[in-house]
Amino acid sequence: DPGQDNALRRQRARAAARQPFVHAHMADAPFLSPHPRALAPSDIVLGAIWIAPGGGEQGDGARGDPGQDNATATVSAAIAHGVREFDTAPWYGAGASEERLGGAIAALSEEQRQPLQVGTKAGRLYTEADGREATGPFGGDLHALRTRVCTNDYSAAGARRSLAASLARLGVPRVHTLRIHDPNDNSNNRRGDPHFADEVAEALGEGGMADSPRGGPRVLTAEEWRPGEGGMVDGLRAMRDEGAISQVGLGMNCNRMPHQGVPEEIERLVKGAPQGTFDSALLAGGWNLLSQDGLATLQLCARCGVAVHVAGVFASGLLVGGDTFAYKAARPEVVDRARRWGELAAAHGHDLPAVAVAFAALPAVVTRVVVGMASPGQVEQTLAWVEQSRRVGGEVWRAAKQAGLLDASLPTPPPPPEPAGASPRAAAPPLP
Repeated sequence: DPGQDNALRRQRARAAARQPFVHAHMADAPFLSPHPRALAPSDIVLGAIWIAPGGGEQGDGARGDPGQDNATATVSAAIAHGVREFDTAPWYGAGASEERLGGAIAALSEEQRQPLQVGTKAGRLYTEADGREATGPFGGDLHALRTRVCTNDYSAAGARRSLAASLARLGVPRVHTLRIHDPNDNSNNRRGDPHFADEVAEALGEGGMADSPRGGPRVLTAEEWRPGEGGMVDGLRAMRDEGAISQVGLGMNCNRMPHQGVPEEIERLVKGAPQGTFDSALLAGGWNLLSQDGLATLQLCARCGVAVHVAGVFASGLLVGGDTFAYKAARPEVVDRARRWGELAAAHGHDLPAVAVAFAALPAVVTRVVVGMASPGQVEQTLAWVEQSRRVGGEVWRAAKQAGLLDASLPTPPPPPEPAGASPRAAAPPLP
């Protein structure tokens, strides 16, 4: 088929043109520092998913509605504590998270708004049940919100359409960062699904792939994708060049669970995109006390000069007293590991969430820690844990390896060099 032959030739040409890109500064720096990371509030990104209701079956679950007043108070509290960056997405609450975050920003003074940076995502488009763009206020009507329809689109045109809808919901003239969101790892499309389409290939402008009825991948035909329109990667790069956005990013799960997380797809995007495409990668779920499945992905980002904004540091709740891990009920063995981590943290004089924050920030490539916060009280508590995390030293990670809570092969900070003439270190507390 001439169309498929042309698509294959385009793929080969793009692959040949893309050479591995290594950012010298990050590549030469040690992956982990021997000293505790002194995180500041400005290093924390407020994840705005929890200030809005869930979007139901066409979104991120059926959470209740905490209300606009709560969203406004939460954002104001974060700003008062020094937080300046906010993360959202159309997927969060079928657009409700963007709306609630926008309402909170609108309540601020111009002086308060000026230093803020908002990032959102693209890849899922929402329409109302009657086909209209879902850009109007849902007005607290959860039934109407949950009848919105989600359609995946990882094309260049889809990126522009998504940004326009996000700006309307947020009520702001521009966003700082626009991220490719969860291609090949979302509720509408995963490998093995009967109608799987390769959204990473579509984002890279390679025409996309799909499962053949005979098994194995096939290139999408010209009728199945929009030839000449380009993928989302090219679209985001163009919007950055135009000044419509400041940074291009990706937002994906880097854990490896049956229902969530495909680190290989992240690596395909980072390696397949032209050098310098991604300013940052928001990576969730694969770098925390209970899962280090994303280690190779973080190391790749370090080699390629892509800053990492790490999310899921509390393992979706289990490390702060909840009962879920990776957004599912935690298995007994995972609950037990969290309990043992809590005992080890206490033995060293730390709260478990502070240890979790410290671990998230260990790699030098991590420039931001993203934490979902749902109320002013959670903001205050989170920032207290961030302050405490500065005192979590390398002895905790060495004790965790001895206790079998971290794999012996996992890179952890070496002991810092002893100052000349220093007395020997005191022995660490006994292991739980």
